[in-house]
Amino acid sequence: MALASGLRPLQVFILLLSARILSVFLVQTWYVPDEYWQTLEVAHKHVFGYGELTWEWQKGIRSYLYPSVVSAIYYALKLTSLDYPTIVVLAPRIFQAVLSAFADYSFYKWSGNRKWALFVILTSWFWFYTASRTLLQTTETALVAIALSMFPFKAGKPSYYEKEDNRWVWIACVSVFVRPTSAPLWIVLSVYNLMTTNKGPLKQLLSTYLPIGILSSGVLIGLDSFMYDRLIVTPWEFFKVNIIQDISSFYGEHPWYWYLTQGLPAVLGISLPLVLWGILAVVRRPKEHIIGVVILTAAAFHIILHSLISHKEFRFVLPLLPMLMYLAQDVIVPWSRKAKKWQLYTLAGLLVVGNVAPAFYFGTVHQSGPLRVMPLLREEIKDNKTSVLFLMPCHSTPLYSHLHANITTRYLHCEPTSANTEAENFYNNPLSWWRSELARKQPYTLVVMFDVLRGRLETVLADYELLYDVPHTELPEGEVSEKILVFRKLNKRTVQPDPVV
Repeated sequence: MALASGLRPLQVFILLLSARILSVFLVQTWYVPDEYWQTLEVAHKHVFGYGELTWEWQKGIRSYLYPSVVSAIYYALKLTSLDYPTIVVLAPRIFQAVLSAFADYSFYKWSGNRKWALFVILTSWFWFYTASRTLLQTTETALVAIALSMFPFKAGKPSYYEKEDNRWVWIACVSVFVRPTSAPLWIVLSVYNLMTTNKGPLKQLLSTYLPIGILSSGVLIGLDSFMYDRLIVTPWEFFKVNIIQDISSFYGEHPWYWYLTQGLPAVLGISLPLVLWGILAVVRRPKEHIIGVVILTAAAFHIILHSLISHKEFRFVLPLLPMLMYLAQDVIVPWSRKAKKWQLYTLAGLLVVGNVAPAFYFGTVHQSGPLRVMPLLREEIKDNKTSVLFLMPCHSTPLYSHLHANITTRYLHCEPTSANTEAENFYNNPLSWWRSELARKQPYTLVVMFDVLRGRLETVLADYELLYDVPHTELPEGEVSEKILVFRKLNKRTVQPDPVV
């Protein structure tokens, strides 16, 4: 296998950057609301003066750090008059793709410039699916990978005069503010570092951890306090609301073993056997795999703590991906030195095919409706009198960050602060909700909904014409169905046109 053989560092980075930029244009599906509502919508409101903030920003459980970066991008577009809707949509994703490419390069360097490390990170389907998304977990994962490449692992006998790179401590502090969920990883790694540092644990604590922690936290607390207009420590607010008050369980509960039986297998895909192989090698010969022992301990601690939380999602284990891919490549490399050529190409072929299939399906087909429908809505916006009503499970689409027009919008709310949310009340009786909420208001110009709802609102939709019938998913569930429909209010002075499909 000749991949990466003889490639220079710049060539490797260009390869990684090309893959991540490509994903910006290939991955055109909706994953979770946070990709837009916890980053882009916040920045759009800050820069352009209109937008929506979810309940998390009222509670103060999110840091403004990442939205501030996106705000800087938006400001640059605004100042240069380049804030066309398409550019506003693409620019933050391109930034994230560049950051992810740098993280991939850091992972490659961490492995010792191994070609198999490059291969496994390039072919990982879930990383390709998420690496260019403006998710906080994507940034968290990138920061973890970059910090790990700087972390002073003591794989051999350390030299007393060896100078340690403490930049990882800065990055660890930043990652905790981006997503406090990375804290378990840094707890384990920090304990290991204190036990093995050449300075001694007390000196390392006082001369490195304490000043870096105080300075970085002070700056980030200052940023958040300025933006919230009150003194606030967002990681603590996050912990208090999601863990102590258990608000996260409002969005679903899963058994303790979910990450082991569903979460990690889905994220790792066809690479799962290689990761298990790597784990087995570490357990059998821990003295030969010092780095493996450390990162496996950190990953296990992360999974154990997250398993105790009732609400679980695939993206919550995304920061473990660099660690687990390291374990995989660490066993592939020695095996590859003795393997026959057909065995090498068989493994490479399986990894490519096994990852391309889910990456293609989930990146281009599954849940593609929201990103297809937003440009269509932009075409229908004639002036600021145009209004859009989204009758969908809350946050099923992006909003102003993709419309980029200061118009009236309405969507169903689902704040976990009351027994029955507005979305629940609507779906219990859509017709009654429509009549009570909209009877005394100016009719909305456009109505967006999943087709499963059409029959239940047939009488009130008589005054609307069907404009678009947009494919969404082949795996409908609950109130989310196969297609998204867009209706436009009829002008009674004109003849109703045929629906455009």
